[in-house]
Amino acid sequence: MTFESIDLAKNPIWATLLNGQAYNAKLFELAAVNLGAAFKYADSLSRATSPQEFAALVTNQIREQFEPLSEEAEELSVTIQGVSSKNDAEMESGLGD
Repeated sequence: MTFESIDLAKNPIWATLLNGQAYNAKLFELAAVNLGAAFKYADSLSRATSPQEFAALVTNQIREQFEPLSEEAEELSVTIQGVSSKNDAEMESGLGD
């Protein structure tokens, strides 16, 4: 049996597994990006020489990370909605057969 021969509409467990893997892959991708940003931020904080510079770095980090975090939340939401709507469609088409 090959991967291409599996009918996901008739095997919702396999479809759920594949969708879960896609979601986990997206989580790991976003975690890697966020980890890199966190190390860069920590490095810049360690180089701050005054309280004013430290406060400016914190303020800039918050401002710069708000948009990417909003985009990441949207990407995860789309991934979840895609997974659930795909499963719903497969379940509707597969159960009555």
